[in-house]
Amino acid sequence: MSDASVQIVREFFELNGFNVLTYWQHDTVRSRGAEHGLQLFVENTANPIDRPLDLVLRVGDIAAVPRALVEVRPWHADRFYASVIEANPILLEVAGEESRARARQVFGVPEVKSILVISELPASPEPRQRAVDLLKEGGLDHVIEFPTILHDVIDKLNAHVSYAPSHTLQTLRLLKRYDFIRYQQLEFPFSAEGSGTAPAQIDIAEDPGTDARSGDEE
Repeated sequence: MSDASVQIVREFFELNGFNVLTYWQHDTVRSRGAEHGLQLFVENTANPIDRPLDLVLRVGDIAAVPRALVEVRPWHADRFYASVIEANPILLEVAGEESRARARQVFGVPEVKSILVISELPASPEPRQRAVDLLKEGGLDHVIEFPTILHDVIDKLNAHVSYAPSHTLQTLRLLKRYDFIRYQQLEFPFSAEGSGTAPAQIDIAEDPGTDARSGDEE
């Protein structure tokens, strides 16, 4: 699923007017074992909007970013509680000096933002704030949650235009065209009637301290 995740992130930046270059980082020692670091170098082709941004970027905020090194760590099975971040320092590598030096070399400028793409932060205010504070302390400039990216991509797709060169966009466009996605809420309109079970509760109020793991990428 990691390749699909990176492709969706790439499409997100391209739809927002960024040039995108992929870098597949091959490190031999990783806290989660040997794996690729999925990084994108992105540069805004328009004049960025000059305004302050929070750590967590929302829909529309990306227009204010001139250029960035983006690391894609969706780990879709997990929410990013403080315990997950503490147990996985690999998440902060994109903000490290080695990564920043590489980005400065690629862009030829002294300042490049660092952006980490993750699945989701906790929904409850206190655990969410603890996670945000920890990411700030780690030196990250910005974080984007995957639902924000999906929302923006689907919103920008024209249901009546073919995106055949991109399998990802074409699939999302067809789902939108035939009303299988209510894109404002990112919901699929399949009835749960007859399932015999109540909808699963996705979030919990407190940090599940024992779940300090990275989770499998899906």
